[in-house]
Amino acid sequence: MQLILTNKSKWLLLLVLSCVLIIVWRNSNNIIFPELDSSNTHSQSRLANSVWYSISNEFQLDHKTQTPSVQAEIRRLVADQDKFYRILKAASPYIYFIYQQTRERGLPGEIALIPFIESEFNPNDHSNKGALGLWQLMAGTAHDLGIKMRVGYDGRRNIVDSTQAALAYFKDLGNNFDGDWYLAIAAYNCGQGKVTSAMRRSGSDSFWKLPLPRETKYYVPRLLAVAEIIENPEKYGMQLPPVTNEPYFAEVKVTKSVSLNKVAKTTGISIKTLHKLNPAYRNGVVSKTENSLLVPVDKVPAVTNKLPVK
Repeated sequence: MQLILTNKSKWLLLLVLSCVLIIVWRNSNNIIFPELDSSNTHSQSRLANSVWYSISNEFQLDHKTQTPSVQAEIRRLVADQDKFYRILKAASPYIYFIYQQTRERGLPGEIALIPFIESEFNPNDHSNKGALGLWQLMAGTAHDLGIKMRVGYDGRRNIVDSTQAALAYFKDLGNNFDGDWYLAIAAYNCGQGKVTSAMRRSGSDSFWKLPLPRETKYYVPRLLAVAEIIENPEKYGMQLPPVTNEPYFAEVKVTKSVSLNKVAKTTGISIKTLHKLNPAYRNGVVSKTENSLLVPVDKVPAVTNKLPVK
């Protein structure tokens, strides 16, 4: 059907259109155009400069988020966001060094998060079974890995030595299990013998199908859950503490015994910080034999100028 407009109808239509245009023009100043969220841009910039971002770029494992055990661990971690944040904040003095060491060895970035599970990044943590340090090493394992232990000193609490030893152990486990990191991580928890025995008895080489100890069955999914949240914090409504992607501490070698109290008084470094970085010295004295002293990077000049160091 053809629509026929009279002259009167045309004028009415033009009048209506004119009114509409006037209304739109008058309200044009109220139109809000979307702008770039500068706060989000700054947030992304800060994230790119954080150690968490760098670690997540080194992740190599499938986090198996479709499996019920990983999903359960994610829910458990998300349910206590304050604790999750607190543990990652406790990691701030150590995590950059650990991340760099894992990267140098070509290990998955997820391995840098093992102390989250083992000790909550507390180098003074000890288990009722006798495991100590960030990596919760048993005395026998530590001895086999070349860590020194004597009266007044326990290298399992030494940040540098324990990390290097634990990562060397992980490197061996990865090789022993042909690059299957689920099996290697399980073996770190319960022992290589138990994993190989479970594989032999079950006829399977899949971690998810092995009859392993209850603790180990939770251990691997928990690590994957931690890594998944660190990689996708916004997805899970989580916040990560700001930790810059740069060294926190440096190592200096003393040429004679010195107490941590003297170091604090001489250099202005807080005694709390010194104990946090040097927990291996049980009596608070850095000996000439075990002469490693960790100090904040910005305090190195004060230490080298005022203390007998190499």
